[in-house]
Amino acid sequence: MEIKLITFLPEKPEEYLYFGIKALGLSEEDLFKLYFLTLKVKALSDVPVYKFLERAIPNIKFDDLGKKEFLLSLSVYSLRELLKEHLDLKFTKNLYLALKGELPPEFFKKCLPKREIVTSKDITFTLLNSREKIKLQSYLKVKHLHLVFQLKDNCENLLPVLPYLGLYGLRKSKDMEYEVYTPLSISDFVYISTVLVDKKLIKKIIIDGLTMQLKSSFPDCFG
Repeated sequence: MEIKLITFLPEKPEEYLYFGIKALGLSEEDLFKLYFLTLKVKALSDVPVYKFLERAIPNIKFDDLGKKEFLLSLSVYSLRELLKEHLDLKFTKNLYLALKGELPPEFFKKCLPKREIVTSKDITFTLLNSREKIKLQSYLKVKHLHLVFQLKDNCENLLPVLPYLGLYGLRKSKDMEYEVYTPLSISDFVYISTVLVDKKLIKKIIIDGLTMQLKSSFPDCFG
């Protein structure tokens, strides 16, 4: 199995979608799973935050920074699920209002609110760019900085790996070969790769090479 870190994806969401569709051959739905957003959240009250966390929404990362400030990371796919299933929450309403001008309309296709949303000023969101994510403290960066990895092999070898990945996009590249694209934080990568090596689904030498690449790029995340 071949695995590599994808380092050439555009940061701007419009360019990301165009490149992902044209160059990688992935669908919009797959690309929604790969594109992650990280936001700083400020709340005057803890109540809307707690009500949001009570829903146990999968594939999000959330950290308390203190003084009613928080850090939230989620994919566009998860954002769309929030708008479809949890728009009753004040947290979701304010999140949508903060992002609707920052993201292309394709990201909200078929999940736009059916009625006007009224904002409240007791909870605000600030979208971080890649430079701001890199400057996060290491204990936050390992959870909130998401990277995209590509796995390439035949269907028989890839199928046992998929249940461990969570979010992923899949495309057939050749007659017997498939490509899987998956977004992983650094901590996700360390944990999942250890499991896959232990289960002999991936060779340790491949993981060691990727780990060295990550250590070179993000030395503070590896102590």
